Amino acid sequence: MTDAPSSDLVSSLGAWLAAHLAATGLQPDAAARDLGVSEATVRSWLAGRRADEEAGEFAHLDTPAKLGAWLRERIAAAGCSVRQIADDTDGVSMSTIYYWLRGEHLPRPPVGDEPDRFDLLLSSPRLGLHLRQRLQLDRIRRRLTGTALDPREPDRDWPARALPAGNRSFTGRGAELRRLDRLLRDHALGRSAVIAALTGPGGVGKTALAVHWARTRHVQATFTGGCLYLNLSGYADTAPTHPAEAMTRALAQLGVQPRDLPADHEALAALYQQTLAARRLLLVLDNAHDEAQARPLLPTGSACLTIVTSRHRLTGLAATHPGIDQLELASLTTAEASALLRRLLGRLATRDAGDEDLAALAAACGRLPLALHIAAAGYLTHHHPRRTPVAAYTRSLTEDPLRRLATSPADPATTVAAAMDHSYRHLTVEAARAYRLLGLHPGPDFTAAVTASLTARPLARAEALLLELTQANLLTQANLLSQANLLSGTGQGRHAFHDLVRDHAAARCADTDPGEERRAAVDRILDHYLSTAHDAALLLNPYWESAGNAGAGAAPETFADHGQASAWFAAEHPVLLAAIELARDTGRDAHAWRLAWSMTEYLDRLGLWHELAAAGSAASAAAERLGDDTARYLTHRILARVTMRLGRLGDCEVHLRHVLDLATRLRGEHGQAHAHLKLADLRELQGRFAEALEHAVRANELWRAAGYGLGQARALNTIGRYHALLGEYDRALALSRTSLELCEDLGFGYGQASVWGTFGYIRGRLGQHDEAVAAHRRALELYRKLDDRYETAETLGFLGDLHRNTGDLAAAREAWHEALAILTGLDHPDAGPIRAKLDGIA
Repeated sequence: MTDAPSSDLVSSLGAWLAAHLAATGLQPDAAARDLGVSEATVRSWLAGRRADEEAGEFAHLDTPAKLGAWLRERIAAAGCSVRQIADDTDGVSMSTIYYWLRGEHLPRPPVGDEPDRFDLLLSSPRLGLHLRQRLQLDRIRRRLTGTALDPREPDRDWPARALPAGNRSFTGRGAELRRLDRLLRDHALGRSAVIAALTGPGGVGKTALAVHWARTRHVQATFTGGCLYLNLSGYADTAPTHPAEAMTRALAQLGVQPRDLPADHEALAALYQQTLAARRLLLVLDNAHDEAQARPLLPTGSACLTIVTSRHRLTGLAATHPGIDQLELASLTTAEASALLRRLLGRLATRDAGDEDLAALAAACGRLPLALHIAAAGYLTHHHPRRTPVAAYTRSLTEDPLRRLATSPADPATTVAAAMDHSYRHLTVEAARAYRLLGLHPGPDFTAAVTASLTARPLARAEALLLELTQANLLTQANLLSQANLLSGTGQGRHAFHDLVRDHAAARCADTDPGEERRAAVDRILDHYLSTAHDAALLLNPYWESAGNAGAGAAPETFADHGQASAWFAAEHPVLLAAIELARDTGRDAHAWRLAWSMTEYLDRLGLWHELAAAGSAASAAAERLGDDTARYLTHRILARVTMRLGRLGDCEVHLRHVLDLATRLRGEHGQAHAHLKLADLRELQGRFAEALEHAVRANELWRAAGYGLGQARALNTIGRYHALLGEYDRALALSRTSLELCEDLGFGYGQASVWGTFGYIRGRLGQHDEAVAAHRRALELYRKLDDRYETAETLGFLGDLHRNTGDLAAAREAWHEALAILTGLDHPDAGPIRAKLDGIA
C-alpha cells in the first residue's frame, strides 16, 4: 500500500500548481481533467493540504455520487424511508433528497450562520449522526462544491486595487451570494460577458455585498488578474463620473501611463476594451447613475465578470446586453437584521435583549443595513445597556426615525436621510414633486389613478412619474397586474414606499411645499377614494342607500360591472381604512364617516367585521364631532350591523335604538322600517321569535306605506321565516314565494338567496330532504356569486346538517370543513359549533 504524501510534498505541489494555473489561465476543473483527478483533490492541493486531511472516516467520499450513495445506505440502516426524513426536515422535499442521493444538485454551503437544507438533513435525529460526523461531512461537501474552508488569510498578493475593505460584520444575503456564485460558474464555462446588476434603494447594502463577494477566496482564485473597482459617483454630492473619466482611472489602475492615453474618446474606449480583454478581472462598477453611464464601461470580451451596483434599476441594460443577471436587493429579513444587530451591538448590549426586542429595533430601522449600522453606533455611543435597554432605545427611535438615525450632524454620510437625499436630488422637478406629495398618501400602497388625482396630472403623466420613481428605487412595485387589478379592468400595478423612504418623502414635503398645497393634495386623495368608493358601492348593491358623494371634486375610477367594483374594493380596502384614519387625523370628518359607510357593504360581505367595527367607530366619532344627525343615523347602522355579526347583541340593541330614534325624526317610514327589520334579526338571534315576527310585520307595513317594493320583499321573506320557526310552514311557504317573485322582478340577488335559504329550512323541517338540499344549494350558488363569505359558510352549515340527518356523513364532513375554514378566517364564534359537529363524527 502506498504511503500518503507528506504535508511538505502536498504544499510544494500546491505552490507549483497555483503558479501553473496563473501562467496558463486554467481553472481547477480543467487542471483536474488534465491530471486525471477530481476537482476537489486539485482544490485541496491548492489549499496546501491532503484531500483526506479533515475528512476523517469519510475521506473516500470524493465525488457527489459517492456521498449520495453513502447517504442512501445511512437512511436504509436507520430503518426509515426518504419520505419520513423529508417529513421530519423543514424545507427539504423528497425530490430534493433524491437528487442528493443520485449525486446531483449538491448545494454550496451557506455563507452566513444559518443552516441550509443539507445541514438540516444531516441534523435529522433519524440519521443518528453526532457532531463530529456532521462537521466532517460538511467538509466533504465544501470540497465537492469547491468552497473548502481555508484557515489562512485571503491571498494578500491578490491585486484588489481600489476595492474597499470588506465589512467584518457582513451578515445574510445568502440567496444573493449563491446567485453570484452561479454567475462565477457561468463565467468558468465560457459564457461571454457575464454581467450582474445589483440594484436597490440607498442604504440597502449593494456595495457591501459586491465587496464581500469580491473578497471571497473562490473569486480571488478565479480572477488571477485581480479586481478593478470604479466608484462612478452616480448618487453623490458631486456630478456622476463621465465614462471617459472612468476609463482613464481604470487604465491608470491597470498600469497604463498617462502619456499613452489617447485624447480621442473613441480611441480611449478602444484601448480600455483591449486592455480588459487581455486580463482575467473582476470589474466592479459601483454606484452607477444610469444605463448611459454604465454601458460604455461594460467589457465586450469574455475574460471579465462585471458587477454593476446602482440605485437605478438599470432595466435598459437588458436591451443591449441580453442575459444580464438582475439582482434587486430588498431589506434584510427579520432574522438577518436581528443577527446583524447582535454582531454590531455585542454580547453586553444584547445579553438581556430577546429576539422580539432585536426584531423591533430592526423593524424601526426598516431592516436597512445602513440604518442598522447607524442605530447600533448611536446606541453604543450614547447609551449603556444597564441604563438603556434595547427596547427603550427602539421606542425613542420610532418617535422620529429619520432624525435619530444619524450618528453625528457633522457627518452626513452616516445619516439615513442623507442617503435618501442623494436619490431625491437626481429626480426631475416633476418627479420630485410627485415623490413629496406621495409622502402624504396614507398607504400602504397606491396606483397610478390616485397618483393622477393627488398630483393633479393626467393618468398617462402619473404613470410616467411612477416609472421614474420606481427606476430610482424610491418606490417598489407591489402586486404588479394583480388578480384584483385585472378583474377591475384597470390593469394598473400597485406601488409602495419603504417605510423610511415614506418618512423621507413626507419630511421633504413638509419642508418644501406650502401648507395650502399640502392641504389641497390631501383633499384630492380623499376625494378620489370617496368618489370611487361611492360609485363602486352602488355597483356592488344597486339598492345601497347613498349618503351623497362629498368627493365630487375628483375624477373617480370607473367600473363596468359588479365584478370590477368588487375587485377594486379587494385591492383598495386596506388603503380605504388608512384613508379613514387620515381624514380623522386631519379634521375631515365628513370624508371619514362617508368612506366608512361606502365600505360597509363590501366589508360585511367578506366577513371583515373587525375592520368594519374599527371603521364604524371612527365614523361614529366623526359624526358626533360634526353634530350631523344623518351621519349619526348611518354610522349607528354600521355599528348595529357589525356588532350583530360579532355576537355583541347588547351593543347591537343600543345602536338599533339610536337608529330607530333618529329614523323616526329624519327618515320617515323607510328609515323606521329598516330599524324594525334589524330589530327582528336581533330578536331571532335571542330566540324571541314572536317578538321578531312583530318587528318584521311592522317593517312590512311601513315599507308598504312608503311604496318601497324591495323593502317589502325583504320583510315578507323575514315574516315567512319566523312563521316557519314557529311551526307554521304553509303560511311561511306562501309568504316566501311572494317574496321571491318580488325579488326576481327587482333583480334583488340577496333577497333571492335569502328566500331559497328559507325554502331549504322549511323543506327540511317537513322531511323533504332532496328538496331541502336543492334549495340550500341554490342559496349557496347565489351567495357565492355575491362574494358573501359568512352567508356562504352558514348555508354550508345547513347543508352539513341535512346530510348528517340522512346518514351521509362524508357529504356532511365536506360541507362542514368548508364552512369551518371560512368561519375560522372570519374569526367568527360560529366556528366553535361547526368544529364540535366535525369532532362528533370523526
